[in-house]
Amino acid sequence: MTRTPSHDTANLPALSPEARPPAPQQFSREDQAFFLDRLAQCGNVLASARATGISRSTAYRMRRACPRFARLWDGALLLARPQVEAVLADRAMNGVEETIYYHGEAVATRTRYDARLLLAHLGRLDRLTRDYTASDAAADFEIGLDELTAQPEIAFVECAPARGCDDEPRALGEQPEE
Repeated sequence: MTRTPSHDTANLPALSPEARPPAPQQFSREDQAFFLDRLAQCGNVLASARATGISRSTAYRMRRACPRFARLWDGALLLARPQVEAVLADRAMNGVEETIYYHGEAVATRTRYDARLLLAHLGRLDRLTRDYTASDAAADFEIGLDELTAQPEIAFVECAPARGCDDEPRALGEQPEE
């Protein structure tokens, strides 16, 4: 029996427009693609957000608001796995140097060997590799980035339904045509 990971956003029911989190208003498609590309390179959300010029919370709000962005995010994390492994190996073998302060002055340094957080992160990435949606997003990552930048901006419009940000955007408060 195949078990779907609990974080799989593709199988969640579609949220009504009132229930969806608002999409960030200053996070253009080009910025989203740049953020995702940086995330695929380094695997670090905070560093990717800083490089893009947005806050980490803006990135997470967009992840919640747009299922396509969330799928590409998961794909980017899978692509960053080799870098995370390299950091883990470096920290496991070489440790992390910390400065010891006494009365406000640096008096010594020590090397701490603790990779539990990175091991937990690698475990999460291992679970993501078993998620077909994330694996597909990683395999077609470049195509997904191109498609993302070709889509209209989300700012000041409602995010598209859970099936994948493909519908025409509507102005806030505008009702869909039936």
